[in-house]
Amino acid sequence: MTVKTFSINPEKTAFVKAYLPDAIGGSEYCERRPSVVIFPGGGYNHCSEREGEPVAFQYLAAGYAAFVVSYTCNARFPTPLVDAAYTFYKIRLRAEEFCIDPNKIAVLGFSAGGHLAGCLATMWNDISLVKTIGCSAEELRPNAAVLCYPVISGVTSPHEGSFEVLLGSEPTRSDLSRLSLENRVTPKTPPIFIWATANDASVSAHNSLVMAKACISNRIPVELHLYDEGPHGISTADKPIARSSADVNAHVREWIGLSVQFLNKYLNV
Repeated sequence: MTVKTFSINPEKTAFVKAYLPDAIGGSEYCERRPSVVIFPGGGYNHCSEREGEPVAFQYLAAGYAAFVVSYTCNARFPTPLVDAAYTFYKIRLRAEEFCIDPNKIAVLGFSAGGHLAGCLATMWNDISLVKTIGCSAEELRPNAAVLCYPVISGVTSPHEGSFEVLLGSEPTRSDLSRLSLENRVTPKTPPIFIWATANDASVSAHNSLVMAKACISNRIPVELHLYDEGPHGISTADKPIARSSADVNAHVREWIGLSVQFLNKYLNV
């Protein structure tokens, strides 16, 4: 495995850590691997370490290259999305260097990072975003997305802290609706895998439900897993978290393998 770190903006407030599996000569699959671009959660205030490297290692074990993004936090929209889009574009542009397939790149995000990954999955063809990055819209389109207990809606059970960072302390109904991803899904949105826990006390599972419903309405392939219990921020569920039992962890941990199966299908791995 090779690890590389690089900045993604002139202010150096955003970075990417790339985890690249070793190439195996003579194997086409291992020379051009699929990859995931990971956006940790943290309410747009910080990037959670729990949802970065430990997640990357899980996908490395499944044969994927992984890129963990530390995007700009405590910044108004669209700054985090610009970071995400520019990162995704640069990774695709450097596909040969990273030994990845540019047509098999998924985005993955947790909580607020799930909102960010979902923004890229649904807003990749936004004219202002395309102009800001300076590329074609298709170069910003993820091939699939994995959303983990994501913040989705500013209207339906919103995570107020995330939207306050993005829009200020008194956001308008119009602005909240604009950043509610269930309103941004179109028939051009890539396939999406979603999971959450029913008793998440921080980000309501209603967010996942409205996103799945929007995908169904637009005939977008979607897979939704709603686990009966598990605390917010459980990530890979391989370490005990307060009020989380071993049985809960073992059950929720299934999301990793299920998401890999989903990605393998829609990335044609």
